[in-house]
Amino acid sequence: MKLSRWIPPVIGLVVFLVTILGLGLVVGDWTSRNLEMRALVGAVEDSESAMTWTNDQIESIIKQYGDTGKLTATQKTKAWDALSEAAYEGQFAIGAAGDGVSAVTVLPWHKDILRAQAAYVAHNQAWQDYMKVAAKDPVVLFKTQPEVNSTFEAAGPLMKQAVPVPALFELKDRVELIFAPPTQSAPTGPTAEVNYFATSVTR
Repeated sequence: MKLSRWIPPVIGLVVFLVTILGLGLVVGDWTSRNLEMRALVGAVEDSESAMTWTNDQIESIIKQYGDTGKLTATQKTKAWDALSEAAYEGQFAIGAAGDGVSAVTVLPWHKDILRAQAAYVAHNQAWQDYMKVAAKDPVVLFKTQPEVNSTFEAAGPLMKQAVPVPALFELKDRVELIFAPPTQSAPTGPTAEVNYFATSVTR
């Protein structure tokens, strides 16, 4: 009889402890996801900054020589060399940022974050490949890059799906900003200046 009196309280205590333990595991996993995504999003932001910096260098060169009118043979050579150097520097800047994305540690059962990480690494690699070719032949800078575009489009949904719910560190807004579609007012193709410059240096 005495033993039977203790059974219900013991069972209740066990259920309580299991519930607390389960809740702790859930909260701990949610916290880990937020920390992992904070690291991943930060690394992706650094990668996007490296790509923007590279684009800015290239556009600056195009503007510098595009504003001069018809290019002399010497100017064409200088412009080509400058574009090649910008692509070379960009390849390494983007590559270093890509290493940062790859280095983010993610728990093996966080499959959604791992998929997002792998997808963005593929996008970064596509940029590195693009710059590697451009360093040798800058004419590719004036051509559409399907691999760069398709890997970016593939990474966006996976990064958004990997954001924990609820999200900390403004992760949802930061990911939305990274993968925001271009505004309607943004140019969708090469400007007349770029087309003129490309025609001038490739003649």
